[in-house]
Amino acid sequence: MIKPYYSEPGIEIYAGDARHIMPHLPPVDLIVTDPPYGLDYNNGDLASQREKCFGGDVERMKPRPIANDGEADAMQLFEDFLSIASGKLLKGGCCCCCCCGGGPKPLFAKWTLLMDKYIGFKQAVVWDKGGLGMGIHYRRNYEFVLIAQKGAPARVWNGGNTTPNVWRIPKIIPREDQHPTEKPLALAIKIIEIHSNPGDLILDPFMGKGWAVIAAKMTGRRAIGIEWEREHLESAVRKVRNFEVLPLNQPTQEKQEQGELC
Repeated sequence: MIKPYYSEPGIEIYAGDARHIMPHLPPVDLIVTDPPYGLDYNNGDLASQREKCFGGDVERMKPRPIANDGEADAMQLFEDFLSIASGKLLKGGCCCCCCCGGGPKPLFAKWTLLMDKYIGFKQAVVWDKGGLGMGIHYRRNYEFVLIAQKGAPARVWNGGNTTPNVWRIPKIIPREDQHPTEKPLALAIKIIEIHSNPGDLILDPFMGKGWAVIAAKMTGRRAIGIEWEREHLESAVRKVRNFEVLPLNQPTQEKQEQGELC
């Protein structure tokens, strides 16, 4: 029996490798996660050199490489995860994975085929982040949210007939206290509200600093998070423990930074 690193009513957070922990978990209604992309991000690339390029504090914003983010390691990790996730999702449940957009490598295409193999591919949502991202020739303005569904019909669909597959939500430029690939809370909330109902169980096996777990708590869902890196794990626990659930229409500093919820 694996014990959670942290728990509170409706929330459990585990420390370790998702591949070792997921087999011991109960079935879930929805998976929402942001796995390593396999781009060796923030490890000598443009992102890690941003402060130097733009005259920022180089010492304060040193490169922060992500575990298992080499191409071969990340691809193996993602396939291992999907092979377990297919047995953990309840029938009609969805697996929603953030994924890099465009190039320079076709990793998004490989992920799409793997999701179709193990669960069943449903849709590629384009997250339009706004502004110009990193890059040399084509600047990266978007990322994908790849969605697979385990059989039909959908377990939950709260999107009606008017949900587009392009979502315009402002990006985050991570601070030193945030995850190097931090996503807006509004993005996780949108995914969760479309594909689950209050009280449903959400799983984020690559939790980072608590992105999807906090969104689940905000929207009245139960959640399980798993994280390998201790720094991110402890940060997530602090955020989840101290998070006060507020009405979604109440302005907060976090909402102002991350864009209005939509």
